[in-house]
Amino acid sequence: MNMDTIQEIRQNGERFLRELNEEFYRNLAGLKKESNISSIYKSYPDLLDPNVFFSHRGVSAKDHDKEKGLKLLRGFLAKSIIETKTSTLKDKILTIETRAEIPLGSRRISYRSASAEIKREPRRKIREEIDEKRCGIALKLNPLFLEALYTTHKTSSELGFLYTNLCDEIEGLNLSQLETNARLFLKDTEYIYRDLLKWFLLKRMELKLQDAKKHDLDFLFNSFELKANFPKRDLLAIARRCLDEMGIEVGENIRLDLERRKGKNSSPITFPIEVPQKIMLVIYPIGGLEDYESFLHELGTSLYYGYRETEDEFEFRRLSEDSSRDVFALLFQHLLLQPRWLRRYLKLDTGSDFIQFLYLKRLMSIRYLSGKLIYEISVHSDEDFKGKAESYRQIMKEAVLCECKEADYVNNVSPFFYTASYLIASAIETELSLYLMEKYDEEWWRTREAGDFILKLWKEGGRITSKEILKRVGFEELSFTPLLRSFQEVFE
Repeated sequence: MNMDTIQEIRQNGERFLRELNEEFYRNLAGLKKESNISSIYKSYPDLLDPNVFFSHRGVSAKDHDKEKGLKLLRGFLAKSIIETKTSTLKDKILTIETRAEIPLGSRRISYRSASAEIKREPRRKIREEIDEKRCGIALKLNPLFLEALYTTHKTSSELGFLYTNLCDEIEGLNLSQLETNARLFLKDTEYIYRDLLKWFLLKRMELKLQDAKKHDLDFLFNSFELKANFPKRDLLAIARRCLDEMGIEVGENIRLDLERRKGKNSSPITFPIEVPQKIMLVIYPIGGLEDYESFLHELGTSLYYGYRETEDEFEFRRLSEDSSRDVFALLFQHLLLQPRWLRRYLKLDTGSDFIQFLYLKRLMSIRYLSGKLIYEISVHSDEDFKGKAESYRQIMKEAVLCECKEADYVNNVSPFFYTASYLIASAIETELSLYLMEKYDEEWWRTREAGDFILKLWKEGGRITSKEILKRVGFEELSFTPLLRSFQEVFE
């Protein structure tokens, strides 16, 4: 591949991602009822021609930095070509999701806000009703998700890869080893998770573990003192107090969308529309700890993009591994697990039960992701997608120890094994946090030196892979041991 072709990918890729992120933002933020991403894909036929990917495959560079850039471009092309083939289906899914409503007594709630409403609803009967009606809509969407899965596998094959191998290569996942780690983590944490979850469910909700459903856990972990101790506040002002001590600024390039809007997706998300000039941080506020976690998580992501060098090449300014980005999202989110941070910035004195409860919530999340990864690997091992509903129910119940809805067996499959990337990020973030405490201070989040270290990583953009972060903090190989130990220390 010659430099002219690479330069054309850079120029077209810049416009393409700007238009695509703007369209995704408007739909997922509830500002637009329909989705029209397919027309954006269709307007870039030269960029998304599989022959461009084939001409890029096998090309290497002697320079280590250039080789990283080529890998990022290959991943970008492969993902975009697959997404092109599924874009019409995605339009249909997004449009239905935006318009769908759930009747609830005298009111109607948006399908997209169902999970948020469950986390807010103290009445178990109502939570069950919301979840059942949410599943009814999910079942109607599942044929579209199934068709997208078939198309994804077919397109990946046309590019010369099994889908799992493609994701392994472009995201550096090592899925086989990661599955082993996930299974070991579930085994090593099952006893303490079962014991603590049983205790908190009985104490807080008068509910036996064997009777619990996933919606009960969703409510449990954003209720009681987690709601009372995390009232509605100016979260940006709180974050700025902390960031100022590290020498990190939240600039005007990071724009906030914190409205609770009908049709808005309730999952927090960041849209890098123009990097680093326009980053949209979007959350659907529901009150309680969930808002704090969502905001700090997306702030970490937004800063990660917002501090990239304006003049850097497209591949390093716009692209990155999912796991390396999420390391920083989790680093900022998990400030909420630090008792000293809670005291300093939220004036919140915490007892051991309170911290255990926060860590139990985190443990539930990691176990959920571990189960989800095991399930997703089994889904993509063949193309019998329709026959996986019971497997989903069984695997997820073993992971979180409560009933999960079979209706979610296909819509809950993350594209390009994002679940795996997030698990990798969870393990690395633990090691990064330990490094910051040992290198700078136990309260690293109030030292300028730690801030300088983080800023330096951000300015390198997509060059910083998850493996690079590991090396910078003194580790050669990914390990789940520090992550496991972090729970053991709190639960002892």
